[in-house]
Amino acid sequence: MPVLSVFLTILLRSIAFPFLAVILVACSGGSTSSSSSSGSDQSSLPSINLAANSISVNVGAGTAKNINTPYVSVTICQPGTNICKNVDNILLDTGSTGLRVLASTITSLQLSPVVVNNASILECASFISGTAWGPVKLADVKMSSEVASSIPIQILADPSYSTIPTTCGGSQDTQISTTLKTNGILGIGLFVNDSQSYFNCIPTTFSNCRISLSLTPNLQVQNPVAAFPVDNNGVIIKLPAVGATGSKLVTGSLTFGIDTQSNNSSTGSYVIPTSSSGYFTTIFNNTTFSSSFIDSGSNGLYFPSGSLSSILVNCSSASLSGFYCPAATQSYIAALTLKNSVQGNVSFSAANAKNLVANGNYAYDNITGQIGGNIFDWGLPFFFGRSVYFGITGRTSNASIGPYYAYTN
Repeated sequence: MPVLSVFLTILLRSIAFPFLAVILVACSGGSTSSSSSSGSDQSSLPSINLAANSISVNVGAGTAKNINTPYVSVTICQPGTNICKNVDNILLDTGSTGLRVLASTITSLQLSPVVVNNASILECASFISGTAWGPVKLADVKMSSEVASSIPIQILADPSYSTIPTTCGGSQDTQISTTLKTNGILGIGLFVNDSQSYFNCIPTTFSNCRISLSLTPNLQVQNPVAAFPVDNNGVIIKLPAVGATGSKLVTGSLTFGIDTQSNNSSTGSYVIPTSSSGYFTTIFNNTTFSSSFIDSGSNGLYFPSGSLSSILVNCSSASLSGFYCPAATQSYIAALTLKNSVQGNVSFSAANAKNLVANGNYAYDNITGQIGGNIFDWGLPFFFGRSVYFGITGRTSNASIGPYYAYTN
């Protein structure tokens, strides 16, 4: 029986859109991999044959041994060359923007830094469980036949920048790279650039790191999909359904583009328009949650229990604090505000998290947990048995103009 604890990586955007990746971590195993693949126990997960605009997505143990963690592989190259490194066990996160990769996974590459005023640009990306400090460098990012050429990415745990200024936590203990347990994060959500805090400082002199730099959007860490020459208006994630007791391994697909090819049509999908900040409205338990979003990086469905607190009780185990452990599995229906102000009903279940993880599986569609505020976080359980669409801001498809979500059952 795995021992589990809660790991939060909520990345905050400057316009106040919360990027959430809420992950159950198996304390009994798993460590951060420093290579592109890692041996047995599903550390190197399988792929499936897909179209040229798709890659496989795996929800399994991976390197992190985490519950409901979707993994993909990404090829990173020195711009304009065939000098590349394939890095697997990357967390697929539709709740953040940009590629962030551990320096230890790409030691064979020489990537040029983004430079302003003759000094390298460093980024401090804010997460609820810490921060991500590291240089911004240019790389070609390849996934299947798609290539984002010479885009800014963030390098995590770079030994050349091991001293962290107080403005970004000031300690390795505050850094997300020390607890991430994957080789990086691929953020392919609703936005083109990440709008985080950037600094123009010399590595050994941090007096200039106290004030963030107003960096133009094109120099910020970019959503690789938005930088593709084609198929650049969004993505579709498709995962098969899982049973009530979960599954050890689930393999699905990440398809690039919406209504750009025969395999990415939005016809028949339920379209969810969002605000410019990426929010939409969920109505559940007679409560309106206007700060709702869909996020593959969240390992459960997160919402306040409200008047259901006597049923959706918190798990008694300290390692599962924040997750719901009802005495019996509960079935619910929530309403989402769709295009043209139509309401769409979504059914979901809330099972006992402690009983679920005792199964030893890694993919569950009925993990739920507590979150504060006016938030309903439709995490990875929402994806199982559906195709879920993410329309990038300012890009057009037959479904809508981004930002928007959509889904088919």
